[in-house]
Order: sequence, then structure tokens, then C-alpha cells
Amino acid sequence: MLVISRKVDESLVLGDDIVVTILAIEGDRVKVGINAPRDTIILRQEIYQAVQDQVKIQELLSKETEPDTFEQLRKLLVSESEIEEKEIKENEKNEEQGKGE
Repeated sequence: MLVISRKVDESLVLGDDIVVTILAIEGDRVKVGINAPRDTIILRQEIYQAVQDQVKIQELLSKETEPDTFEQLRKLLVSESEIEEKEIKENEKNEEQGKGE
């Protein structure tokens, strides 16, 4: 992961046509502006993950409607939830380490 420090009104350029600008910093929140082509999909990570989870669920349900599929679905949801919790804890730990520097 590339880590870059930016101040208010400073920007990053991604590729040839996406510009990310820091608009404001208010406490522990950072307001970010993104200038990108209209056909570029921009989602918060938690929304993106929810969409991906829905796709997996739809794929499982479209294959079969047998009880085994529902058991697989339950296992998938539990494993995804555990992975998500681990990532959240890791991000919080990284943020705490970043504050100490």
C-alpha cells in the first residue's frame, strides 16, 4: 500500500483522468473530493464489499435451492463477517500506530 500525506487543498492524480483532492479535515474525518469520468464507478469500501457479498449470494442461490446451498451460504456469510471484523481491527490498529508517529 502506498501511503501519501496531503494537506487541505492538495491533490493526488490516479491514472490519467482521476484527481482526488483533500477538501477538509475535521477532527478524525477527512472530506475528499473525487474528479473522475462519469463512467467511473466510485464506492466507499464497505458499500463495495456489500455489493460483492450480494453477488456471491445471488450466484449461490442461482445454482441450487437445495439445503446444502443454504448451508454453504451460511458458511460464506460467517467467514466473510470474520474476515471483515479482522480487517476492521487491523485498520484500527494501523490508525492508532499512525497517530503515534
